[in-house]
Amino acid sequence: MHYHRRKVCRICGSKNLKPILDLGKTPLANAFLTKKQVAKRDATYPLQLVFCPDCSLVQLAHIVDPEVLFKGYRYMTSGSPVLIEHFRREAAEVAERYRVGKDDLVVEIGSNDGVLLERIKDRTHVLGIDPAETAAVLAKKRGVDTLVDFFGNRIAKKVAAKYGQAKLIFANNVIAHIDDLDDVFEGVKTLLRDDGAFVAEVHWVYNLIGDGGFDQIYHEHLSYFSLHAYSRLAKKFGFVVADVEIVPIHGESLRVYLQKSGKPSPRVKQILAKEKKAGIDSIHAFRRFAPKVEKNRRDLLKLLNTLKKKNATIAGYGASAKGNTLLNYMGITKKHLDFITDTLPSKQGTFTPGAHIPVVAPEMLFSKRPEYLLLLAWNYAPAILHKEKALRAQGTKFIIPVPTVRVV
Repeated sequence: MHYHRRKVCRICGSKNLKPILDLGKTPLANAFLTKKQVAKRDATYPLQLVFCPDCSLVQLAHIVDPEVLFKGYRYMTSGSPVLIEHFRREAAEVAERYRVGKDDLVVEIGSNDGVLLERIKDRTHVLGIDPAETAAVLAKKRGVDTLVDFFGNRIAKKVAAKYGQAKLIFANNVIAHIDDLDDVFEGVKTLLRDDGAFVAEVHWVYNLIGDGGFDQIYHEHLSYFSLHAYSRLAKKFGFVVADVEIVPIHGESLRVYLQKSGKPSPRVKQILAKEKKAGIDSIHAFRRFAPKVEKNRRDLLKLLNTLKKKNATIAGYGASAKGNTLLNYMGITKKHLDFITDTLPSKQGTFTPGAHIPVVAPEMLFSKRPEYLLLLAWNYAPAILHKEKALRAQGTKFIIPVPTVRVV
């Protein structure tokens, strides 16, 4: 089966897990297929969301074996100009904030192809830790020393023994991918200097159920954090939530600064109060989420089916993992979309999991000129709409599916 049901909360160990959303059985969101694989039936896995009322963590009920989940992993940070700029700015700002110098060590957990660490490698010693060999090869070409492995306390001890403790540890969009959070946070505690900081970005569940979208839910994302839940996790290992920022990435994310000592900033108290007011620390806010998702499905399918009855040509823009959650839950197939474009060469020539829609290079937009483009990477809508102003001037319209369906 290659998956199992998790019966206790990964933060507090509670068995009191409450179901809040069921997206059915879907293929892995990043399991793009070759032409030969399309003929075979996709492996599918339950995609159900549960809530822990004891610590406020939203999490998947079923865990897919990491060896299956990350086999042939194609995601590269460098495939997104928005993310490149975002992470480079973060690296510079945080390094300046903590006055990182030549003799310090900066580590990134889940460093992917090294975009973040490349920005500061000339001012300090950097080390990336990532289990994906293909990403590590690209990171090393950028001059970023990279250890190919899953991060945990064993690796933390190994790195500390060889390089010393780290002044900064980054972890962007990776904590949500990890089932054994205890091992990771023990490792951070081992590797981090007493005057250092652990800076992590996580999708904010407040945005997920508000202006964000259900398509951020897929098998890689095991946890969906509120600041309430993340604070509970930090306290468990003796960390102080020193500061937090809301950053406009993946809808909205939390950038949380953990330290071994200090006091919370006013922003920490403000965001906790905002979550409390919205009911994020209880199940009530999440029970309103499922009907909202179903309405989104009905609205988008109605629009696509109406356009196809008028013989409109429609393609997809951005072969993202989140897009595959949307396609498979909504039942959107190649009957609706002729193709999907993506800038990553590694995805071009493949087919989307489940829906089996061909992924092609962006040049296809100008040779085929579809009348409509379903923007699967909707979280980058402003940047993409600006980038494609020439295409829009020629008459192509974009369908933005989340948080509400609209045509621009």
